[in-house]
Amino acid sequence: MDKPELLIMNVLPALGQLNAMLKNIMAQMSTDDPNEAIRCINAGEWVVKMANLLKRVTTMSVSGPKKFVVSEHLKEANVGWMGDNFNRVFLNFVEENVPDATLAVSRLERNSPDASILTELGDKAKTKLAHLFQLMEKQSKGEEGVLLVNGYANIVYVEDDNGTVWAVGAYWNPDHGYWLVSALSVEVPYVWDAGDQVLSRDS
Repeated sequence: MDKPELLIMNVLPALGQLNAMLKNIMAQMSTDDPNEAIRCINAGEWVVKMANLLKRVTTMSVSGPKKFVVSEHLKEANVGWMGDNFNRVFLNFVEENVPDATLAVSRLERNSPDASILTELGDKAKTKLAHLFQLMEKQSKGEEGVLLVNGYANIVYVEDDNGTVWAVGAYWNPDHGYWLVSALSVEVPYVWDAGDQVLSRDS
């Protein structure tokens, strides 16, 4: 008897919320019968799932150079600040035979660590720094474009020479008029903000 009574006591304060949730589910099922809605859920015929973490905004075609050296494109892209990790890992980073690609540009719908973002992106998560820098160069003065210039992060996932995946963030600094770039290991429990933007491979 103790367990059922305890469960009832814990549920009672939330009855209003549970009723609102059931009405929401019934509307999605297009039924006005609450018993049928509950039966479908309990039978596994209708599954409640979390909304997607990323919302597609657009796609963007980018070209791939035969050789891309990060240090040779900092001025052209107007990078005025680099974080310690980016400076250490990617300053002299070289990408060769980079393919042309179509990038998917997606908005982060809620705060999230890298692990959840990578899970949703799957095998299309990793992209190339050459592609990010190409877009930064097009918006080197903070012009409107594919990349956000409103203080939110533009995130790409890049693999270094040792096979470690880094979350590279590019932010436009309107006060100083240049790009800031940082790199965080995806093993670090950093949480990105809702509204940040993620670029991944679409093709």
